[in-house]
Amino acid sequence: MSARSRRVLALAATSTLVLGLTAACGSSGSDSAGGKVTLRYGIWDAVQKPALQKSIDAFEKAHPNITVKIELNAWAQYWSKLQTQMAGRTAPDVFWDHVGYFPQFAKQGVLTDLSPYIKADKVDLSVYDPKLTAGWKQGDKQYGLPKDWDTIEQVYNKTMLKTAGLTQDDLSGLTWNPDDGGTFVKALQKLTVDKSGKHPNESGFDSKNVKQYGLALASPNGQTDWWDFATQNGCKLQDKAWGKWTINQPSCVEAIQFVQDLRLKYHVAVPAAVTNTPNGAALPAVLARKQAAVVWDGSWDLSAYQTSLKGNFGVALLPSGPAGQGTVYNGLSNALYAGSKHPKEAWELVKWLGSEQSEKIITAAGTVWPSIPTLNKDFVAYWEKQGVDVSAFSKGAEGTTIGYPLTTSSATYNVKVLDPFNQVWLGQQTPKKAADTVNTESNAAITD
Repeated sequence: MSARSRRVLALAATSTLVLGLTAACGSSGSDSAGGKVTLRYGIWDAVQKPALQKSIDAFEKAHPNITVKIELNAWAQYWSKLQTQMAGRTAPDVFWDHVGYFPQFAKQGVLTDLSPYIKADKVDLSVYDPKLTAGWKQGDKQYGLPKDWDTIEQVYNKTMLKTAGLTQDDLSGLTWNPDDGGTFVKALQKLTVDKSGKHPNESGFDSKNVKQYGLALASPNGQTDWWDFATQNGCKLQDKAWGKWTINQPSCVEAIQFVQDLRLKYHVAVPAAVTNTPNGAALPAVLARKQAAVVWDGSWDLSAYQTSLKGNFGVALLPSGPAGQGTVYNGLSNALYAGSKHPKEAWELVKWLGSEQSEKIITAAGTVWPSIPTLNKDFVAYWEKQGVDVSAFSKGAEGTTIGYPLTTSSATYNVKVLDPFNQVWLGQQTPKKAADTVNTESNAAITD
C-alpha cells in the first residue's frame, strides 16, 4: 500500500449504506458450530498483519471457543468493500475505523456503542491518550477503542542533510513566516540544487532544471502538508468538532499560499506536476532516489522508509510558524459492527486488541505507535535498534495538534478538494478562491 493511499481517504461515498442497521436485524455472516464462534476482523495494512496475527494467536489461546479470521483488503478497496458489506449486512464483526468515516457510520447506525460493555467490564479508558478516546465519541456513546496514533513530521535523507551541512537539530529548530519564509526556507535553499550546482538564493539558479529539491509534499486532502502549516499559523479547519468547515479563514488561506510559494516562488519544493502523479507521490521513493532531501510524512510510513533507505533516514520536528509548532494528530480504532451475530465475543476481541498485553505485542514489531502512551518508549526503542530516532513523532504528539476533522461531509470534502487545490499548487487558481469553493461545497454536504 502506497504512502499516498494510506494518507488519503478513499473517494467512495457512504450514501449507499443501509440506514439504521442494528444488531437485532443484521448479520455479519460469521459461523458457529458446537459452541465455537468464528469472528471476522477487517484491516487494510499488510505491514501490520504479522504482529496482529501474533496478538490474535494469544487471544485465541485465552479464548479457545473463538477463532478469528483476519480479512485484509488494501486501502484502495477497503472502504468500498466495507460499505458494500454493510449494505448487505455481511460486514466483519470487528474492523479498523478511520475518523474520516466515523461520523457517517455513527449516523447510519452501523457501529455498536461500546459504552455498556466498557461499564460492565470496568475498562479503564484513562490508559489511552484522551485525545484519541474523544475522537471516537459522540455524546455519551463510545464507538470504538483507540488502536494507534500518528503524527506528521519531517523525514530526511541523512546523507543529503549532512552534505548540506545541516543536522537533525537544525531541522527541528526552524521557523517560517509568510513574508520571507524564515529559516525554514533558508534551510530548504541549502538543500535545493540545480543541475549547475547553484542554489535558489544564488544568481543564475535555473528553476526549470533542478537536480535536487529541499522538500517534497504530497497530500491531496491536506493531512501531510497544508493542514500542518495551517495549524502552525493558528488556523482551525472546523469551528468545532462535528461543526462547519472554516478553511477559508485568513489564517488558513495564508498557510495555503505559503505552500504554493514553496513550489512557485521559492522553488524549494518538488513541483506539484511531479508529486501529483501516482509514482511521484510515493514519498519514501522520493527520498530514496534523492529527488528531495526532506519530506513531510506520517509515522505510518516508517517501515516503507526503512525498506527504501535501510536506516539512512531520520525524523525531525516540523518547523514553527507564526502560531508555533503544530501537527495533525490522528488515530484509528477497532470498531464493533452493529450487525455482528456474536456481539459479546466481538467485544471480547475489541477489548483484547485495546489491552496493554495486545498493544505490547504489536508495538514490539515497530509498525505503528500504540494508543497507550506508556508504551511509546517501546516503539522508540524498536527503532533505535534500527539506527533511527523516531522520537520527533511523539514529541509532536505531545505539543500543539489538530485532529482529523470530525464531520459527516468528509467524503464530499475529499472529492471537492482535489481539483481546486491541484490548480493552486500549479499556480492556476488563487488559494482564496479554492478555499472558498471547497469550504462552501463541503459545508453544504453536512448532514445532521
